Amino acid sequence: DMYRRSALSQYSTIDIETKASSQDPHQLIQMLFDKACVLMRQAVEQLKRGETEPFRDATNHTMQIVLGLRGVLDMERGGEVAHTLYDSYTSISASLFKARNELDVDAVEKLYIALTELKDGWASVGKS
Repeated sequence: DMYRRSALSQYSTIDIETKASSQDPHQLIQMLFDKACVLMRQAVEQLKRGETEPFRDATNHTMQIVLGLRGVLDMERGGEVAHTLYDSYTSISASLFKARNELDVDAVEKLYIALTELKDGWASVGKS
């Protein structure tokens, strides 16, 4: 699966520095993942009910979060893993943009799964 790219192992081998001025950057990123996943779940339900405007708002907000997560990767020290994650975030964002425009609920559901796997990978790093 092109989104996953062994996300679990990637997160365990990288020390992602965030540019956010937060006391706990790891927790901040976890909160962003949580929010993105909630928004994606809402987007799926909204589209199934034919609520296209709320669907577009939710998917727009999710794209902003994903691009924000991409923006805090440490490309200088993160090595190959950071570049792979960068590509994953770029791919998810581009696919979400397409799914949003085409009102494609199946694509949004697949992207929700991809984001959830990345979120779980990130959560597992915090416990190690």
